[in-house]
Amino acid sequence: MADPRLSSATGVFAAADAPRAEVAIATDDIQANGDNKADPRAQFGSGAGYPANETVIAINPTNPNNVIAGSNDYESAVDSVMGVYTSFDGGRTWPYSRHGRQIITPDRAMYSTGDPVVVFDREGVAYAVFISFGRNNFDSYIAVSRSSDGGVTWTSPVDGVPPAGHEISPGDGIVVHNGGPDDAQFFHDKEWAVAGPRPPGVPLVPDTDQGHVSPDRLYVTWTVFDSDVNGLGNVDSAIHVAYSDDQGRHWSDPQEISGSAPFCDFQTGDADGACDEDQFSVPVVDPRTGHVYVAFENFNVNSTERNQYLVVRSVNGGATWDPPVKVADVFDGADKYPVCAGRQTLDLMCARTNAAGNIDIDPGTGRLYLTFADNRNGTATDTNTDVFVTSSGNGGRTWSRPENITGGSIDDQWFPWLSVAPDGVVAVTYFDRRYSGPKLIDTSLSVSVNNGRTFSTRRVSEQAWNADLAFRLGTFIGDYNGLDTSVGVAIPCWTDARFAEPNTPGNNPPNQQSDVLVDVERIPTRR
Repeated sequence: MADPRLSSATGVFAAADAPRAEVAIATDDIQANGDNKADPRAQFGSGAGYPANETVIAINPTNPNNVIAGSNDYESAVDSVMGVYTSFDGGRTWPYSRHGRQIITPDRAMYSTGDPVVVFDREGVAYAVFISFGRNNFDSYIAVSRSSDGGVTWTSPVDGVPPAGHEISPGDGIVVHNGGPDDAQFFHDKEWAVAGPRPPGVPLVPDTDQGHVSPDRLYVTWTVFDSDVNGLGNVDSAIHVAYSDDQGRHWSDPQEISGSAPFCDFQTGDADGACDEDQFSVPVVDPRTGHVYVAFENFNVNSTERNQYLVVRSVNGGATWDPPVKVADVFDGADKYPVCAGRQTLDLMCARTNAAGNIDIDPGTGRLYLTFADNRNGTATDTNTDVFVTSSGNGGRTWSRPENITGGSIDDQWFPWLSVAPDGVVAVTYFDRRYSGPKLIDTSLSVSVNNGRTFSTRRVSEQAWNADLAFRLGTFIGDYNGLDTSVGVAIPCWTDARFAEPNTPGNNPPNQQSDVLVDVERIPTRR
């Protein structure tokens, strides 16, 4: 049930030891997507409803009690939209649950959305970021909505002429758009966002609204899939960036940033040395300097077993970028995983998986951390995917040997997400099959208080679930999960199908239930 303020005509809607696994289970799992609950104040819904997946979460730096989560949220006769869920008691209840606004296009077309992202800037302004696309044509956007009241009301991204009464201008919230419904060449995919200070002396984006200049620059990175003219062929999939200085009202021109290097030695296109076959970019800003780092997985590798994680850096607000630095090999090639329904997966499961994680930064020291998952310790017939963490203390120039933080398990751990708390405590959440049997999924949290050298691990989900009962007959549980931290608190946010209907003869629903689960976890403090 949505708060009535969410709808109006104004354009808004209202310890550090060796890795171990603790058996003790928390008892405070909470379902955040209240649109699937008859009473949004209840801890769980009845199980009725449609799927939600690809979960994200962000804690307001100006008020840790204000937490916003998001997901892909599927509804009958609506398709996929971005779900936005808001809490004002530190993630314990989620009374504000709503579908995010769609882009207002010139022809008022209804587009599908995906790849949800939620971030705050340092002033507490929230941004909901997503891709928007036509399933029956080639139209492709990346868009941003903004909220200045902690996630209760949000703006609508506007590409066409806004309806009467809208207080926003065409172009507000439109990061990038391809050539329109007839453009089969370019598709904008898998974006991520971050806000942080502009480096001293960096000029504002042209046409910045002087009445809304933010102390933070908002960066969005994404993958541009270039399929050649008329969509025939595969040219590249490079990482791009655009940024805004007025809370998303105006944007810089998109810029390719993935660069070239000798270790990008396999090309399907025609650019020697280009690191232009990429995906899963995530940016982070050093709050002390304004330097921007973007991590992404790269596939310009002549191997059937491994790919590589790269990082690029800008010291001038995104105007220019250093060449990529190789962080680590990632063992997620075609020979390392089984295939189900045409996509890479794990053994005993059909849901697609990937190796991607993210990059984050210790705001006090500037140490960078990156997490990912791969199957170097398993095979395509018996997967044993592990979660790894590596760090850099010199601005991303060199990186530590990746540490396996799940090495004590012979089962799969995947979809990691890492967050560094304001006091430097490092937390990583991920899916985990070690607790309840190889077909069932739980969620774990690993925490380090010594700069990632060692981690303690505990199970945070109180009930396991079966991916085979999730969306699309078990082939899709999203591509990532979320985590954010404040001092002494971590809030994992994950896709969970514990309420899914069983597949029985005569009962094989096409949209099996999955939900957005969170758990407010106490973590150690330091500094």
